Amino acid sequence: MSEQGVTTLTAIPSAGDSGSGTTGWKVNLSPASVAASHAYCRELTRRCARNFYYGLRLTPPAQRSAMFAIYAWMRGADDIADRPGDMGEKQRELADFQTLTHALHQGRHVGDEPLGRLAQQELWPAIADTFHGYTLPVDTLDDMIAGQLLDQVKTRYANFDELYDYCYKVASTVGLTCVRLWGFEGEDDTLRLAEQRGVGLQLTNILRDLVEDARRDRIYLPHDELTRFGLDEATFLQMVLHNRPDERLDSLIAFQIRRAQAYYQLSSELESHLTPACRSTSWALMKIYHGLLEKIAADPRGMLRRRIRLSSLHKVGIAVAAVLRSYEDAVPKRHAPARPARPYHRS
Repeated sequence: MSEQGVTTLTAIPSAGDSGSGTTGWKVNLSPASVAASHAYCRELTRRCARNFYYGLRLTPPAQRSAMFAIYAWMRGADDIADRPGDMGEKQRELADFQTLTHALHQGRHVGDEPLGRLAQQELWPAIADTFHGYTLPVDTLDDMIAGQLLDQVKTRYANFDELYDYCYKVASTVGLTCVRLWGFEGEDDTLRLAEQRGVGLQLTNILRDLVEDARRDRIYLPHDELTRFGLDEATFLQMVLHNRPDERLDSLIAFQIRRAQAYYQLSSELESHLTPACRSTSWALMKIYHGLLEKIAADPRGMLRRRIRLSSLHKVGIAVAAVLRSYEDAVPKRHAPARPARPYHRS
């Protein structure tokens, strides 16, 4: 919550920030403004991220509000990046978005200008409130923005190293942020599990969205892997867009499914390192995305005909199972207390 007696936080870019000349942004931190901002973030998440929203409903209220705020922040950056228009203008607006994020993260309280042209003005009181309540490394947030920019300019990936970097920026950063909001033990080992979980989720998204991405002339599967399975870009796009697969595409997709499965397996111990009250959320999110991957694996060619989804009943079943797991986690066990991580550096 906002500090007693402080109802306005006005953030000024520091000399090291790269904003586009804006002199400052006023963010209203009155209790009513913060509450309205959190309500905005919650509704945005419910409307735009159904899978994410289902999982977050299992989270304790304080962390749930913070997670809604972080999702809305990510969505704000994504909306700027995906908006039609001049790339230079979008980059300038994202620079403003990043600069305001840095300013609120550092709690700078000077200046008196309004938010100006920045969109999502309802977002920022909840973000300031979240930064006040939780320790989130700003470099992880910067990587999220870098991922949005990368997705605007890069439509092909030469190898898995390049694809992994993309998955890290757009998905692992989310996992790293989540575990810091939830609380965890295990320090760097747990952060590595969160990074691997994010890669598994994004590899699942890439398979699910194969046709949609092809329509936008985007191929996320690594070029050297297409070649390994006897495909060039033109043949791959023709097969995907016109539903004309053969054994080469079948083998390529089977390979991608196995790799995604491997990342779920690598991160399978993540929940055991989280604060017990938040384990059900992490587990439910994993089960939803892993359920999508299992549907793809059961009928790989089916994703060329229709978008793969889980039914609402299936998601309810996952939520019920997660709640039952949370009761098991509530049974007293000999656990070391959750603690802040030492500085984590991506290897």
